[in-house]
Amino acid sequence: MQQKILILTAIPRGLRLDREIREIEEAIRRAARRDKFEIRMRTAVRPQDIRRALAEERPQIVHFCGHGLEDGSLLLEDDGGNDKPVSGEGLARLFKLHTDYVICVLLNACHSAKSAEAIGQYINYAIGMNQQIQDKTAIAFTQGFYDALGYETPDNIDIFERAFQEGLVAIQLEDISEGQIPVLIKNEMLRQSKFIVNPQISSAVEAKQELNDLDIETLTELLQLSGRAASERRRALSIEIGINPGELTSISLLAENDFAVELIDLLRRRRLETVICKLCKKLEYDFKGGVYSSKLGAIITKLNCR
Repeated sequence: MQQKILILTAIPRGLRLDREIREIEEAIRRAARRDKFEIRMRTAVRPQDIRRALAEERPQIVHFCGHGLEDGSLLLEDDGGNDKPVSGEGLARLFKLHTDYVICVLLNACHSAKSAEAIGQYINYAIGMNQQIQDKTAIAFTQGFYDALGYETPDNIDIFERAFQEGLVAIQLEDISEGQIPVLIKNEMLRQSKFIVNPQISSAVEAKQELNDLDIETLTELLQLSGRAASERRRALSIEIGINPGELTSISLLAENDFAVELIDLLRRRRLETVICKLCKKLEYDFKGGVYSSKLGAIITKLNCR
């Protein structure tokens, strides 16, 4: 699977953004797996430019380079080319709409850790800077990070964690005393949910099959019949299958039927196979030996649940 890197730049004054972009391109060009990546770029971005770029490009990696403010906001531009601060909360809401494909967001800007933390509620990996960062530090981190993304690595290696660590090492090898500035926020629940973390797909992942409409209908029906979709049992269900109950706030007040439909659809769209497997196991226990056992067994086999 090819991964798309979307580079966003804003208000370049005082920054060597041209060099940072060049380092990303060179790292991908010399990578052993360079055919796995595609680079797209948007410059002088305004809030609406970022919103449209995410929807149009559907990237797996989003790299922002520019300025950040002490409150964690990123500086974009308005229609007149003036500074336009955008809060981490606003960015988080935006990325929440793109959780189906964005895997990693790198905010290479001063004081961007707060925004990364907000975005990390919805995205597998978010990287930000916990204080002011020098140009040479930002560039060194970029070199190390994208070099590592291009390495041939075993399937059991967390490639984004590996790339983050390589970025830190690149800073330290340049003898820059800012190696603790980049911070990585990992969403443990989402890490196993989207497409792939390592583009080198393992045979176990390839063995999994997509659920069809009939499978979805079966799970929805059984969730209702089990009583687990009842309002008083939803929090317990969330915890049992490994979801933060807060993730279901938007559907928590729905009637049982609608809640079941929306929950299954949410898990499917986010590709939370592990969570769906846990749900299947709960339902398998509820309907053990019944007429639904074979249908559940087929779904469990499709998902390669262990």
